[in-house]
Amino acid sequence: MKEAEQVQSGVDSLDILLKGGFPIHTVNLVSGPPGSGRSLLCMQFVYYGVEKHDEPGLYITLEQNHPSLVKAMKSFGMRPEIYEEEGDLTLADLGWFSKELGPASEAPGGLAGMDILRERGRQNRVDMEWLKGDSDAREELEQGYVGFRTIREVVDHMVEKGGIKRLAVDSVAAIGLLSGSSEQFRKELFSFGRFLRDRKLTTLLVTEGVGPTSAVRFGVEHFLADTHICLNLRNLKGEFLRTITVQKMRFGTHDTGVHPFMITPRGMEINTREFVKF
Repeated sequence: MKEAEQVQSGVDSLDILLKGGFPIHTVNLVSGPPGSGRSLLCMQFVYYGVEKHDEPGLYITLEQNHPSLVKAMKSFGMRPEIYEEEGDLTLADLGWFSKELGPASEAPGGLAGMDILRERGRQNRVDMEWLKGDSDAREELEQGYVGFRTIREVVDHMVEKGGIKRLAVDSVAAIGLLSGSSEQFRKELFSFGRFLRDRKLTTLLVTEGVGPTSAVRFGVEHFLADTHICLNLRNLKGEFLRTITVQKMRFGTHDTGVHPFMITPRGMEINTREFVKF
């Protein structure tokens, strides 16, 4: 695979396992339990895409607010405020939508609710220009539900406005928990994957890993993915060990071992020379 056809991950040691990086314009999955480093990997992917490769990026979070995300990035030596100000990096907190317009909210529905949403968006540093006219996301949002239609609207707007090349969505598991059925989630997830490939984005999607093998939360996410990065926490004699495995990768070869990694002040660092055996 030519170097120009790959996108570096933002973690040098992971690029070694990937033989150069993620294939360009692909949809890639990061799975693992809480505390395994999923969000950190996505932060590094989007941030260093901007800083090192001049590739505008969008990080969509459904689980952290904007100040918390910025604080986390700064703790690893990143300076997101610089690139946010320049317009090359967008950290979009969409999780607060559910609180504003969900069943427990006292906000009015319909157009009045959308007006409140736009105002709250400005307060939460979210560009709400995408929410105009007959938005496909309106039905989801009026039900207090942030789903794939809403994210598609945001992504389309940022492709057109900001020319984004890299995208991270943290997490699709948060969407799946609110889906009407597993079949509906599967259908919408695969449609979302086709949408991302059509927009020629290189994407990381986060999901939960459950059980000792860190199986994906809904049992279907890995079928969509071109590359699947599996993070795990292993309890070895009372001490947790973080591990990483590239479980699959289309369009190229990859390392197949289970490797230990550490979370350092500089971010994720993988020991590519050491293998973990169980």
